[in-house]
Amino acid sequence: MIVQFFLPSGSKFIFDKVDVKKYKGLLLPGSTVQENNSETGVLTVQEFTNPLFLISHRIFTIFTKIKLSISERPGLRLEALLTGEINFSVNGEKIKLKAGQYHITEFPLLAALFKNDTSCSIFITHYSAELLEQIGINVLTSSQPKEMPEGMANLIHGLLHNPYEEKLRDFYYENSVRELLFFHLTNGKEPIPEKLEDKDIAMIYQADAIIASNLHEHFTIGKLSRLAGTNEFKLKKGFRQLFGMGVFHRLLFRRMEQAKMLLETTNKSIGEIADLAGYDTAAGFIHAFRREFDMTPREWRQQTQSSDKEEA
Repeated sequence: MIVQFFLPSGSKFIFDKVDVKKYKGLLLPGSTVQENNSETGVLTVQEFTNPLFLISHRIFTIFTKIKLSISERPGLRLEALLTGEINFSVNGEKIKLKAGQYHITEFPLLAALFKNDTSCSIFITHYSAELLEQIGINVLTSSQPKEMPEGMANLIHGLLHNPYEEKLRDFYYENSVRELLFFHLTNGKEPIPEKLEDKDIAMIYQADAIIASNLHEHFTIGKLSRLAGTNEFKLKKGFRQLFGMGVFHRLLFRRMEQAKMLLETTNKSIGEIADLAGYDTAAGFIHAFRREFDMTPREWRQQTQSSDKEEA
């Protein structure tokens, strides 16, 4: 576990590993869970680790008024408060973070003040220097609390309720942590870094064509932008401007369009269609299709074929 908590006395909190299969609360899929249960309260830390980033979901249930010292991994992190309220002291500066707010910080040491009988949950993403370099961000300083834009709040909700299979899940996480920074950079009065020109729009369509031709590939935003000859900010902005969705959801859209076309125009089996549409398993394809259209692929095929016969 990368984070450490200390009491005012200097005593370190000791965490026990929790069996995720028995965990009853909201769980970040793919994460490990550790918990400290004491007279102070219950602290639960969920962590998903990757060489380029770390995602953490933390839940605090505090019984007595207390000030906790927290030691984080060095480097940039985004902290979004989902429920409750936390009073931080960071590098001598006091920060009050309320539910629905977030801030960016680069300081690894902070103190958190909790009142009697309080609870809160916070979503945190740590960014490695390598990932920031890939994104093209050289300097990103700490910020005061800001209201989470709707897109950021929805993205965090999606991460915590991620229904995707393991391979697609990890791809979704990597694209999403980049997207969170994009929402920060375009939030409020801060300008969108770059303007799209005609050549940029052509590159966005090129990126979309690359996705459509490689439905099995899980392109990171960085790799896709390089293949299309553009940069990450233009790619993200372009996909939302031209297609009304992010890169990850454009891949899912392309897969579903391919699947629907095959269901309607061929007699291929569901397993064959799942493979051609880029899904690793037929079960994963059926689950995704039902979530999108509220029916199974087989029911979709029967419905469309019945409509064709009635029209004939």
